Amino acid sequence: MPLAVAPGLLLLLLLLANGTRGALVVSVATSPVRAQPGSDLLLGCHFSVGGDVDMEALVVQWKLGGRLVAEFDAVQSYSRAGASLSLEGLRVGNASLLLPRVGGSDAGLYTCSIIHSPSRESRQVELRVEAPPRVSVSGTAVRAGEHSTVTCSVNGFYPESVNVTWLRDKQVVGGPETPLAQLGPDGLYSATSTLQLVPSISHADANYSCRVQHITLGTPIQEPFWLSVLSQPRLTLLQPLVTLEGQVTLQCLVSGYHPPEITVQWLRDGDPLVTMESSPMKQTDGSFALCSSYILNHPESNAQANFACRVQHPALSTPLESTATWTVPTCTKMCLGVIGLILLVLLVLLATWIVYQCCNISMSQIHVGECFPESSVTVLLCEAEGRLRDTDSLTWRSPRLGKELGSGQPGELSTLMPEQHRVVTWRHRLGLGRQRLTSVLTVQTPRDEESFSCTFRLGARDMQQTQITIPGVAAALTAAGILARLYTSHLRGQTSENFSKDCPLLDGDMAIF
Repeated sequence: MPLAVAPGLLLLLLLLANGTRGALVVSVATSPVRAQPGSDLLLGCHFSVGGDVDMEALVVQWKLGGRLVAEFDAVQSYSRAGASLSLEGLRVGNASLLLPRVGGSDAGLYTCSIIHSPSRESRQVELRVEAPPRVSVSGTAVRAGEHSTVTCSVNGFYPESVNVTWLRDKQVVGGPETPLAQLGPDGLYSATSTLQLVPSISHADANYSCRVQHITLGTPIQEPFWLSVLSQPRLTLLQPLVTLEGQVTLQCLVSGYHPPEITVQWLRDGDPLVTMESSPMKQTDGSFALCSSYILNHPESNAQANFACRVQHPALSTPLESTATWTVPTCTKMCLGVIGLILLVLLVLLATWIVYQCCNISMSQIHVGECFPESSVTVLLCEAEGRLRDTDSLTWRSPRLGKELGSGQPGELSTLMPEQHRVVTWRHRLGLGRQRLTSVLTVQTPRDEESFSCTFRLGARDMQQTQITIPGVAAALTAAGILARLYTSHLRGQTSENFSKDCPLLDGDMAIF
């Protein structure tokens, strides 16, 4: 079914069509237009007159700002060298301007004006002459502890202003700076920025970058890099290891190097040997170390042979090598003399120790304990040990009473005193003329805190004394059973250690035993 059109609407469409015939329409390229310096650029401008172009009624003008660059008005004229318009293009509505080898002076706002009498239209387009930079970093191989320079190269950019910043682990360590730019023959600029540093091995683990900002960049270029920190290895020949079977292991220690890649080789008179080496171990300063070894199964057959430990590493221009001549060890007269002297010193030390043990007299601290949980009887034990005489003794004293608590002669059970205490003393022979003198004081535990002292007497002279303070507990039990037990232990030949096992004592504390 044909589409029906209202008579009024059809008349309106015909009037609009006749009215638009011969109307001038101008269009230009999307602004801005970007071009690199030195390139040829066709700056687009097209027009339509609704029919054939009347060249006699056509005028075309290109202006940069207020300066006329190119014009067609029956004839062509140009103020910019090399600029041109195409006559063939103008006849079909193409007024594009060709600019060969554009430069910075060509940048700006252009106006394309078209006059097709009686109509006149113009459009504007911006030309930007620019080029984004290319960034590269060099000089990243550095030596630990030496002054080094890392270079960031920024090339092929336009316009000339560029900003450079150095970063380490995202922290600024250099810049920002605007380095001097150099114009190249291609019309593009280049610049360099340097980072001065004295690296350590720890810097090898840091993340570095060179950040470049330029007008052509939406976001800065950040070129990452890592330092290859070189540290020369140190080579040390260690003392050979000799087993009881006569096997000899030659060793060399390689330390202080970085990076960890390294080659270590043993040679015998210049010939390579099959060697063993440990894995590189990272040290606290970030360097590496390893130990390489070679086993001599028959060292006698290698007498006077030259063994070399050779190291190759990126930090070395030539291999590092250390050589030693293997000599079968023999014990000379001097060696025997040294051994004899050592044995003599050991004998003297042994004799001195024996004499000291025989002559030295030592006295123990006072031990205290209770032998039954329900007991209020306190037992105090004191000992002296060494080369003792029969007249030597241990004496107990109570500062509160201001007197001695029994004579305590060896082997004698003292009589029960009014203050309810007993003292028993015995002697045990240890060998090498040494004896142990043991004295035990048994008292009813005082109601209040009380002190007791034990004195060792060498003959009639007081030599050493020790003292203890015990807390008070209500009296509940006599001491007869305790003394009987102690005396039975003495008759069995028990020492204070045996006594402690049956009735454990704690220094300065009350122990239930």
